[in-house]
Amino acid sequence: MLALAKICEALLPLAYMASVGIYALAFFRREDVYERWTRPSLLVALAIHTILIGARTSVHGHCLVYTPFEMMTLISFTITLTYLVVELSTGERGTGVFFVAMALLFQTVSAMFGPSLELYSANPVLLNDLVGIHISAALIGYTAFTLSAVYGALYLMLFHQIRSNRFNTFYERLPSLGLLELMSARASLIGIGFLTVAILVAVIWMPGIVPTFSYSDPKMISTLMIWFVYVGALVARYVARLDARKVMVMSLVGFLGTILSMTIVNLLSSGFHRFG
Repeated sequence: MLALAKICEALLPLAYMASVGIYALAFFRREDVYERWTRPSLLVALAIHTILIGARTSVHGHCLVYTPFEMMTLISFTITLTYLVVELSTGERGTGVFFVAMALLFQTVSAMFGPSLELYSANPVLLNDLVGIHISAALIGYTAFTLSAVYGALYLMLFHQIRSNRFNTFYERLPSLGLLELMSARASLIGIGFLTVAILVAVIWMPGIVPTFSYSDPKMISTLMIWFVYVGALVARYVARLDARKVMVMSLVGFLGTILSMTIVNLLSSGFHRFG
């Protein structure tokens, strides 16, 4: 497994770079010969990444969240996976270059500065499968919200360009406003689904697994608040028929809360969310 992990770690940045290049050519040239290879190149990178995570998890014996650089490879993976789901559900590949480039960036930093592949000791709580499910679901949820926020930002920028009658090649390559709104909503739904799983696992099982668990943990409270913001945004859009621009703003507010939850709130969290 150690040898397999090292091979995958060496191949993965190359696979992501190739995929970014193909998506960039498809974005700027809009030729079928490039668009035809966008998804296959992404699937190859995702397959290598899946093998890498499985091999590293087997080698280390725990979920890859012991260091920030370990988490970066999981974030890279979830960006790719979430984007692929959105692409498959909408059929739109025009924004792929942005997200695959993000995945490449996170994976490159992880590979350059991450811990050695050799075995090392970690917090025993990470060996519990339910803890791994909780952390993985939360990461996928937060990543999906990040994608939703990017789609929201692109929506607002394109809307501004249309209102001011100023266009350039970059914005002409973007999907329509309606499609950007749909992609943002799909990403939000994915985020809500996975964050719901993370919350349920924490509420139901964590008290019996983690001695320091607390329902008043700042991370727990902030996660619930983020969940309500995104659920509220979707309800406001599709039930109350709120203007799409305001929903995009709500998505960006939720994303800001996500960033705060993953940074400042982590510093205030109890032992439940400290694995070092």
